[in-house]
Amino acid sequence: MSKIIGVIHARGGSKRIPLKNIKELNGQPLISYTIKAALASKYLERVIVSTDHPEIKRISLACGAEVPFDRPAAISEDVASELVTQHAVNFIEDKEKSTLDIVVTLQPTSPFSTGADIDKTIDLLIKNPNLNSAISVKEIVERPEWMFYKEGDAITSYAGTIFSGDVGVSQTLPKLYVPNGAVYATRRSALFGENALICKKCGGHVMSREQSVDIDVPLDFVFAEFVAKNYFNK
Repeated sequence: MSKIIGVIHARGGSKRIPLKNIKELNGQPLISYTIKAALASKYLERVIVSTDHPEIKRISLACGAEVPFDRPAAISEDVASELVTQHAVNFIEDKEKSTLDIVVTLQPTSPFSTGADIDKTIDLLIKNPNLNSAISVKEIVERPEWMFYKEGDAITSYAGTIFSGDVGVSQTLPKLYVPNGAVYATRRSALFGENALICKKCGGHVMSREQSVDIDVPLDFVFAEFVAKNYFNK
């Protein structure tokens, strides 16, 4: 069996929504959803929260996660996510004198993933040795073929698309996917070798649109509350 851990990123300095990671969503701290999903995974040996904030630490511990270190100030601002995960891996490996195989990066801002979603993403790495990472994705709604950039009063097709025929019919276009922010499973060797969470050889686990809510601005929280009550609070 591979040595696999989960690392939840939860800094205290969120700017658009203060202390977003512990703001209540449908009566529960936001981070509790991701911790619950991680603890339900059959693969994750440990669930670690990387935070710089004492209240996030307290709530995380109460929800059953580990908080074995205080996240350094240097990686508690707006930094690349791989640096936060790399720090957690280095801490665990230095402390335990062992090497991990796969690390799964999780975000509290994607509260509707499940233990099964985490495991299906990890399964892609276990079943495909050629892949260095696997992530959760969602099918896009806003087509790149329909996007424009603006110069003065004029707008120009970003993709150079000519709007005629099947281009304007979404059902005729190929399905495309984007990361939904929930699950990033990365081989330890690639995390440091490629210095990335999403590597060149990457698999994708597709999640539904309602599961793929990603909270970034206050309006996202309003929508997440609606989804929590109408899709998952049954």
